[in-house]
Amino acid sequence: MRVNRTPHGIELYFPPLRTGYGPLALALFGALCIVLPALALPGLIPAGSDAHGLLTVALVGIFIVPFPAFGVVFMVLSIYALANSLSVRVDSAHIGTERRVFGIALRRREIDCADIAAIEMQAAPRYQNALNAGTRFRLVARHAAQHKRDLVVAEDLEGEVTATQTQALIARHAGLQQA
Repeated sequence: MRVNRTPHGIELYFPPLRTGYGPLALALFGALCIVLPALALPGLIPAGSDAHGLLTVALVGIFIVPFPAFGVVFMVLSIYALANSLSVRVDSAHIGTERRVFGIALRRREIDCADIAAIEMQAAPRYQNALNAGTRFRLVARHAAQHKRDLVVAEDLEGEVTATQTQALIARHAGLQQA
């Protein structure tokens, strides 16, 4: 995470390739889901290609075809996880975010500071495992009335201390009182 001070507040930048090895493992699993059925399929096609053999291929194919489809989904998710960046602008009036993938803006959102009930710290729901000693956190600006307007304002923060410091920094520049 990079923090830049601006005349009116701060900007936080969470660059691509910050998520570590989780997306790489997901990409490897997706590749296996694609490659293994492709390697097994020629062994299932009988040499004579009679009706019995084609029926066998059709029935087994029903169970094999979803694996490459899931593999493609896993590969796309891993590419998104590796290639996305998050920019957050905080000032006393509002908090704005911009999500980019490969430099292309996908989503811009904004929430007025007056509408924020709290900046909530959450354990990040993805890429948690027993091999990683530290917990990753994200910060969410909770909308006072409409939860569908909640806004992720920080992500992939390593450790509770870093998350708490970032939470206090955002709250201070947004003019919010944190408990």
